[in-house]
Order: sequence, then C-alpha cells, then structure tokens
Amino acid sequence: MRNRFLWAALVVAPLTPAGAQRADTSSMRADSLRHRIEQRFAARVQERLGLTNEQATKLGATSREFDRRRRELALRERQIREAVGGQLQPGVAANQDSVAKLTDALIQLRMTEAQNAREELKQQSGYLTPVQRARLYVIRERFSHRIKEVHGHRGKHGEKGHGHDDMGRRKERGKPWL
Repeated sequence: MRNRFLWAALVVAPLTPAGAQRADTSSMRADSLRHRIEQRFAARVQERLGLTNEQATKLGATSREFDRRRRELALRERQIREAVGGQLQPGVAANQDSVAKLTDALIQLRMTEAQNAREELKQQSGYLTPVQRARLYVIRERFSHRIKEVHGHRGKHGEKGHGHDDMGRRKERGKPWL
C-alpha cells in the first residue's frame, strides 16, 4: 500500500497537461496528493522517531520553512542551468563572462544549500535529540532517493519526464552534465 501511494505521488506530481483547464485541475489534484503525502510522511516520522506532539509541531514548522527555501533554490538552479545550456549551444560561441557568472552562481547556490541545511539542523537540535535528528536524516535521504529512482525510471521508459544524472539532477538531451 505504501509503495502504491508513493508511486502515485511521484507519477502525478510532475505531469503537465496540455489544456489550461486540465492544468488547473491536474495541479489541484497534484497539490492535494502532495499534501496527503506530506501528512502521511509527517505521521510516519512522528511514529518512527517517537516524537511528542510538541516535537512534531515544531518539526512541521521547521520543515515547511526549509522546504520553501529548497523549492526556491531548486527553481533558481533550473534557471541557471537553462542559461548555461543556452550559452553552450553547439556551434555557437559562448559568452565567457556570462558563463563565468553563471558558474559562480551555481557554486554560490551550493553554498547556500549547505548553509540552509546547517540552519535547519541547528533549529532541529532545539527540540530533537541527536538520535532523532540522525534517524530523520536517514528517513529523508531514503525518501529522496526513492523519488529520484521513480522519476529516473519513468524517463528511461519513454514516459513523460526526463532521466536524471548521478546527482539526481534532470538530464537535458545533449546536455547530460547540466
């Protein structure tokens, strides 16, 4: 049951229907499904870590804050990678200054991601034990890895979506390093 629920969430979330009406409906369904998954994940984490209701509430608030930050950084990364890809078109001379700035921006993005992770762990240390934080990290890593596997699997079989590189980033055709 758990695998079917996860699979459904991973398949539905990235779909982008052609029509505007379908896009709104599909987006609402995806948001609803995402919300249900987040609720189930939170309940499972609370159970597996033995969290009190107070700890679970604090973890939920921290998670929402840092999830928002992660989404913003992921969007920024996609924008930068698209810009780099535009500069590195075969047969077209790349603007050296632009590529240098974009590369620096990617490095700065990684530093920001690391700083956010540090801040999140610091916040969590105020209400989770070291063992709970370690277990939470393992649970999140496994969940994230599973999501990447499912998305990569879908891309390999010609369904909607793209494959991912070894770092879990989307592969662009002709630009596997981006």
